[in-house]
Parts: sequence; C-alpha cells; structure tokens
Amino acid sequence: MHARSLLSSFVTIRRLALVAGLAALVAASAPRMEAQAPAAQVPASPRAADHVVVISIDGFRPAMYLDSEREGVRLPNLQALREAGSSAEGVEVSHPSMTYPSHTSIATGVAPARHGIVGNTMFDPPAGSPRWYYEYSAMKVPALWDRAKGHGLTTAGASWPVTVGATMDVLFPESNQAPPDSTWLARARRDSTPGLVDAVVTTLGGYGENANRNAIERDRFTAAMAAHIIRTSRPNLLMIHLMETDTAQHAEGPGSPAARDAIQRIDAHVGAIVRAADEAGIRARTTFLVTGDHGFSRVHALIQPNVVLREGGWLTTDARGRVQTWQVAAHATAIRLKDPGDTALAARVEARFRELAAGRYRGIFRVVSRAELDALGAYPEAAFFIEPAEGYYVSDSVEQDSVLVGTTRRGAHGFLPTETRMHTGFIAAGAGVRAGVPLPRLRQIDIAPTVARLLGFEMPGVDGVPIVGLLK
Repeated sequence: MHARSLLSSFVTIRRLALVAGLAALVAASAPRMEAQAPAAQVPASPRAADHVVVISIDGFRPAMYLDSEREGVRLPNLQALREAGSSAEGVEVSHPSMTYPSHTSIATGVAPARHGIVGNTMFDPPAGSPRWYYEYSAMKVPALWDRAKGHGLTTAGASWPVTVGATMDVLFPESNQAPPDSTWLARARRDSTPGLVDAVVTTLGGYGENANRNAIERDRFTAAMAAHIIRTSRPNLLMIHLMETDTAQHAEGPGSPAARDAIQRIDAHVGAIVRAADEAGIRARTTFLVTGDHGFSRVHALIQPNVVLREGGWLTTDARGRVQTWQVAAHATAIRLKDPGDTALAARVEARFRELAAGRYRGIFRVVSRAELDALGAYPEAAFFIEPAEGYYVSDSVEQDSVLVGTTRRGAHGFLPTETRMHTGFIAAGAGVRAGVPLPRLRQIDIAPTVARLLGFEMPGVDGVPIVGLLK
C-alpha cells in the first residue's frame, strides 16, 4: 500500500514537471509573439517628457536667432528657449524645400518619395495645379500622431499642413483658405473637432469670417488655438504651424522690415504658447521643439520652363497662357511627362534644358538629374528639376512669351536642400533636452524619431534617427 502511494506521487510529480516545462516554453516564446504584433502599447524606452509641443515657423531662417542683432530683431521668447536648451546652426530640409513636403517629413521622418507629398499642390497643368495637399489621406506613411496614438498617447494639431481628416484627438487643420462654397471660418468649423473653432472665436472676442486672408490674423488665431488646446486638453503631442514669416519674406524678402516684424510677432505667439503650458501645470514635463520648413532666397526674376516646352512643341497654351495640351509640363521646379515611360522624349527635353543652362542661361539655372533626385528622396514622377541660381525662382506660369520675366516678389524657396540658404532653424528646450549641445547641422527627417524618443516610443522603418546627443 505504501509502495503504491510512492509510485502515485512520483507520477504526479512527473506530470507537474511536464506542465511546468510547457509553461516555460510558452513564456520563452511570448516576447517573439509580442514583437510580431502591430502597434505595441508598451513604450520602447523610458518617457523623458509627458508632453511635446512642436512649433513650426514657416520660413524660419537660422540667422533669425543666431544673429538677431544683425537681423535687427528682438526675440525674447525664442532666445529664452535657446538659452535653456540647445539650437542648431541649420537643418537640412526635404526636397523640394516647400511647406507641405517639409512639414510632412517633419511629421513622418521620411523623404517625400516615401510619404507622397511631393509639392504644395497636386499636379494638374490645364487647371494650373490649384489643389493643395490638405487631406491627410494623401499621406502614404504613418505620422507621429498615428504612432503616438498607437502607444496610448493623446494628440492634437493647430494649423499643421496635410491634416484634414487626420485621426488626432483634437484637430484644427490647415485647410482651404478660400473655399468656393463657404467662408474660411465655416470651412474651419467643418474640418475641426466640433466646438473647437467657436471656443477660440469666443476667446478672441470675435473673429471675421474671412480674417484668415491676413497672415497676421491667421497666426493670431492659430496661436490662440494652440494655447486653448494646451489649457483644456493637455495633449501628449501638439503640432503647430505659424506662417506669417513666409508671407512677409515672399513679399519683401528675407531680412526685410516686413520679415522682421513678422518674426517678432511670432516670437510673442511662442511666448503665449509657453505660458499656456505654465497655466495648464504641465511646463516641467513639457518639451518645446521650434523648427521650420525651409529657408529663403532673395529673388528678382522668375524662370518659366513652360515657355521652353511650348517652343519645343511639347505644350500648347491659349491666349491667356493657360495650358491646353501637353506632353511635358512644369510643376514648379519639377519637369514631368504625361507618359513617364517615354524615356526618349525625356532625354530630348532634358538635353534641351541642359543646352540652355550651358549657353544663354549659364549661371542662371542648372538641371538636376533623376539620379540626384533619387538620392534626395524627391518627387518620383519628375523627369528632372530646374535649379535656379540665387536671385531667380521657377514658375509654371507662361507670361510675356519669355523664359525670364521680372517679378515683384522678393523671396522664394523650393530649391536644393544642400543650399545653406534653404536650411531652416531648430531650437529645443524643456523636459529630456540637454542644454548647450553644439548642433552644427541637423536633418529634418530626424525630428520625428526624436519626438518619439522623448515620448517613450520608437519609429522603426523611417529614414531618420533620433538626435541622441540632444537627449538626456
């Protein structure tokens, strides 16, 4: 009887050991299963900040804060952030160095060839390419706000480009400023989180139905919106776009009195946004990243590639210069073919522009080959680009039957990001950021992975990397 009990106990112990062994095997395999699961909820690294506020200043040139005295500006709020944190001598932007491609690179960490926003507007030669990339659905890769939400964080946007329809918790997107069927304010209400626009209208004590046509008023509203979102929602991630500096520099040029006034007004907006974090009680755990989309070049004349294309028989226009038929057409600095597979035509057109660049227009523009564009991650549909020298910019208009025409504009962008005049600025301060770090040159595609690291997650598969030397 006792022997049978011992045997029974031994069998029971063997069974328990087998069960324990199977449990250990399952436990050992669990990490591999979690790694294969989409959108893991556990942060990949300790969170350095609970809140990150990204402020983009359109046309933010590094000289504005690196040499404020020479620029003739007083920027107490930007300089205070700079002194508390670190700033860059310049940031290499996406190509073309335009607002919507660059903002999408900031938000995704990849180049335009991957994220799909290859210009400000969608290519449509007969219509004059009037449709902007407002809709988030045009973006081909996840953005910071998508990744953050996948990690259980809250997100918000204030006039950030390419966000109409984005899945943010609180959203005031940049959208059509002159809709044909309504006022701008009505369009803003339709595109934004319900009740959000009217709350800010009330805060400001009223706001004109089309006050947005004035760049000063647009930024006043956006800054008030950003402050309202911080005070009422305290999102983990907030993306803000301020744009008066772009308008002023296009009209009067970089360094002009108008540009000086614009950046000083924006500096005041930055101060109000920082104060809102104080009022919301989140300042100590907030990181502020102030950057931009591009620099600026001084201009006095524009180059019209469509005139060359019309002379070559590759494009026709009506009496008003509007494109009627086309085999090849310009989209700003890009030259595109209706049939991208017609390599023989592409070669003939490129040869013609190279001939002009080496002859009559030597020193005024050069041709950027498809191979160079591939290296920059730029505009996959373009056969080549026209790169103007300083003093010139490129237009897809057809005026005065001349390749070169004068312009009343005094500033432009959209050129190669390797040109230092196209570099933008970067200031970082607050939670998780080291002070006084020398940052000679950064890359725009590294901003999103840096924000992600601050918030405690990673962005695998992007083109950029976190700016690890900046982070505590």
